[in-house]
Amino acid sequence: MRGACPEYRHKSTGSESEAPPSLWQAQHDWAGHPPLEGRIAADVAVVGAGVTGCACAWRLAAGGATVVLLDAAEVAAGASGRNGGFASAGTGLGLEDAAALIGEPSALALLRATDAALDEMLALAADRGDPGAIERTGSLWIAAPDEADDLHAAVARLRGVGVDCRDAAELVPAPMRDRYPHAALFPRDCRTDPVRFVRALAGAAAEAGARIHERSPVMAIEPGPGGWRVRTPAGDVDAGAVVVACDGRTARLVPALEGIVYPVRGQMLATAPLPDTVITLPTHSDHGFVYARPTADGRLAIGGCRSADLAAEYTDDQRPTPPVQAALERFMCERMGLAGVRVAHRWAGTMGFSADLLPVVGELPGAPGLHVSCGYSGVGNVQGFVCGGLLADGLLGRPAPLTPPLSPGRFAVGGRLRPAPRLREQVESRRLRQILPA
Repeated sequence: MRGACPEYRHKSTGSESEAPPSLWQAQHDWAGHPPLEGRIAADVAVVGAGVTGCACAWRLAAGGATVVLLDAAEVAAGASGRNGGFASAGTGLGLEDAAALIGEPSALALLRATDAALDEMLALAADRGDPGAIERTGSLWIAAPDEADDLHAAVARLRGVGVDCRDAAELVPAPMRDRYPHAALFPRDCRTDPVRFVRALAGAAAEAGARIHERSPVMAIEPGPGGWRVRTPAGDVDAGAVVVACDGRTARLVPALEGIVYPVRGQMLATAPLPDTVITLPTHSDHGFVYARPTADGRLAIGGCRSADLAAEYTDDQRPTPPVQAALERFMCERMGLAGVRVAHRWAGTMGFSADLLPVVGELPGAPGLHVSCGYSGVGNVQGFVCGGLLADGLLGRPAPLTPPLSPGRFAVGGRLRPAPRLREQVESRRLRQILPA
């Protein structure tokens, strides 16, 4: 497999509607659900059939609420079906940074909620008859010498609060050890086939009584009889409450979140099946900006490298681009020893990052009954599952103690929402400064 490193030269053309499917989307057929037609009523309308929307609809319907779940395309069409398939506890911030923003009790509670959610997700997939949709494999964080102190400190801190993790330099694959001599193992982490998992979750929601309508893009959310009216091209939903679960595209429907939750493109590629994928576990490197994993059918899926063209990646265009795809191929060649392998799939998805890299969950200030859950900042497979459930619990009148510290109201100034770009730049710059050119 060794040889000259190829250079990706394909130029993306065409409209966003031509964004290629992810590996996971291409591998699975889907019977689907009909579009919404006419006017219907529900206790709650949920917009966005990704992991957050499906988790919220499932929990609401199981709790006795009438629920309508809408998606512009189909279940798992967005970031929930276009990511790398990593399922890990935690947030887009380290524990210390999260504690500085929302307090240590809330930061620890969120960490533990996401850890517990891994078990819930495994159980749900098994109950739906698809245990392969999520599998406990553990994950590996590998580190270059300049990252080692941060990695070891993080492991010590997490072990101190009961997280199962350990230093594991011996697990670094041989071709990568010179560059990445340090590593940490997180045995409870999982890998997912994200499309299969979200569709299993949608099936659970439908079985509990939720109505799902695909190909029903929401054009407007307006005050209406008894609360809100959600308008689509062929029908409307009148609901007492609305949950917008569109992550990086939330501001399209909720302009008040412009600058608070912003889109970031995440790009991926997957090889043809290989005799040796080099890595055997989901693996993160370069301060989390590169991530790779083997698939169940023997491929290597690798993503990230947005630092190769950072300014262009703040977009909700879901098409892969030459600079980032070339960087992904160079990483495979130069850092994994995989030159000359065939790339079989290339794709991208739109993630939602928040201004402080923590989720934004709860009722919008000044808009009673209008709720959002978004801003998972690159780690949404588990946070989305947790936060969708948090919103459902609150709407059902159950305790949801994590919602107040994650509320969009934390960005309110004088009763109105205000973005915090300086905070975002401070947090992201700490992670980027060692991998970007001077």
